[in-house]
Amino acid sequence: MASPAPAWYQRPVDVARHGWMILCEAGNGFVHNSDFRQASSLAFYSTITLLPTLLLLTFLLGLGIGSSHGALERTSVLIHQVVPRFGEVVLREVQDLANYPRTAGILNVVVLAWTLTPLVGSLREVLEGMFKIHRERPVLLGKLLDLLIGVSFITGLAGVAGAGVLVDVLTGSRGGIRLPAWLGFVLAFAVTVALVWGVFAFFTTRIRPAHLLAGAFATAVLWFLLRPAFILLLTYDQAFGMAFGAFRSIFLVVLWLYYSLAMLLLGAEVAAAMHRGEALLIRKLMDGGASLPTYSRDRLILEAPAGWVFCREGEPGGEMFFVLGGTVSIRKGGEELARVGKGTFFGEMTFLLGMERSASAVALEPCRCVVVHRKNFEALLREFPGIVRDMLEEMARRLRDNSARSVAGKAPEAAAEEDEAELVGRK
Repeated sequence: MASPAPAWYQRPVDVARHGWMILCEAGNGFVHNSDFRQASSLAFYSTITLLPTLLLLTFLLGLGIGSSHGALERTSVLIHQVVPRFGEVVLREVQDLANYPRTAGILNVVVLAWTLTPLVGSLREVLEGMFKIHRERPVLLGKLLDLLIGVSFITGLAGVAGAGVLVDVLTGSRGGIRLPAWLGFVLAFAVTVALVWGVFAFFTTRIRPAHLLAGAFATAVLWFLLRPAFILLLTYDQAFGMAFGAFRSIFLVVLWLYYSLAMLLLGAEVAAAMHRGEALLIRKLMDGGASLPTYSRDRLILEAPAGWVFCREGEPGGEMFFVLGGTVSIRKGGEELARVGKGTFFGEMTFLLGMERSASAVALEPCRCVVVHRKNFEALLREFPGIVRDMLEEMARRLRDNSARSVAGKAPEAAAEEDEAELVGRK
């Protein structure tokens, strides 16, 4: 038998296994939730709200900086960072709208802000479905909440863009202290992570901030990889999109938004996979996952020797068990009712009903069982209802078998009673 790996070696291996499990689950979730299709819908709404968003951003920057020209400069920098190669097309439209004398009216600003609600509402529905969050809100309240989130995001974006003036001073573009060139990349990456984390946090309350941060980090990495890949595509194939003729620029902007939103949803799937936590680990164990982190297996699996009593008749039923290996005897009053083996639950009925154990469970041989407590059962019920369906089917089969045995046991007694009655009748 091979000796166990030393602790200094096992922990990095466990971290790698856990990371790989999260990435695989995120990829499965991306496919299962049809996130490419969701991204196409979000890209449509993003195209509609792109100019209103940039226009509102320019207005807010103008109020903060005190100069409409400076506000347009900051918006220009942001557009070129967000939309590679074809930012000039978008910038030209923003400049024309910003220079129109009646655009900055209060009514127009309200209307522009209201155009954000379809995008925000759609993104909220996608993320709430991804994290299994179910909320019932009145329609008007939902719209107002979407408006508040949209305005808050633009305000935060304006604050970041306005802070870019300070960064320009620090990096020496307008004189001042010169900082390393790599600092600009680090700051841009950190700001991107912070903004994406803010978006996730707005829509997914009660989710651990660390999980959302991991999803935001994954999104930022994907975005920073997507930009050079997109530029490389346009450089290699300069005729890409020519079939759209005069609409080529619009097509490429929409395509860029589509892939950017797909990466956002993939990052959100990473956060959702981490949020599933023990429910995901338990499902992997039930599916026979052998490459799970050691610390996860040790925490969730009970290694029981032969003769081990999992539960006793009359005790409170605070957990249930799923057999990974071995055979367990279910006994009542010293009589064996059934034997359960690999791939089956036991102790689930009293666990679900919150009653005392109706029977005892004893290991007939060395057994490995997953222990399911109330907290991770609720997570299983929320994330993987199929497991609960399998458990209920197993309960139904067991009840049917017990009923069949009871009927078979009573049949001889009933026959004896009929014979006795017949003899008495003859007398």
